[in-house]
Amino acid sequence: NGKKWWTTNVITPKCKFSFFVTIIRLYLVYGPYQDNNRVIPITILNAINNRSFDCSDGNQYRDFTYIDDVIKAIIKILKNKKTNGQIINIGSGKPYKIKKLILKICRLIGSGKPKFGKIKLRKDEIIKLYPNISKAKKILMWKPKISLNLGLKRTINHFKKS
Repeated sequence: NGKKWWTTNVITPKCKFSFFVTIIRLYLVYGPYQDNNRVIPITILNAINNRSFDCSDGNQYRDFTYIDDVIKAIIKILKNKKTNGQIINIGSGKPYKIKKLILKICRLIGSGKPKFGKIKLRKDEIIKLYPNISKAKKILMWKPKISLNLGLKRTINHFKKS
């Protein structure tokens, strides 16, 4: 079928299995239960407690996708044979400036004191990192439904209850 180079073989002493692999590239998944050492939870927790917190200059651009959208994409991938042998990017496809994100979270909560420029960027830091999600749209008929604003509100509510 022309896609043999994407096939993975698992060999055991008594049998051999061959199956297609789909590679899913996830771009900054966020939402309830996210690990607390990421930019969104760090910002939310500091803002809820009205603390000052160190940040980079915030000039990086990243792509944020709410967990519910990611789950729906993964389910579609599992159910769709057209994804066999594909690399599929899952994200919003819309870069968002980190500084703007931090300020938006603080505004939504009504507190928090980010101190921009206090954390230096890594030497290998990529300034703009976001996916092209056209393949997900075409093959899966998928695109994210939860806006960043709504996703942040849901995530903030989760952290306030925790």
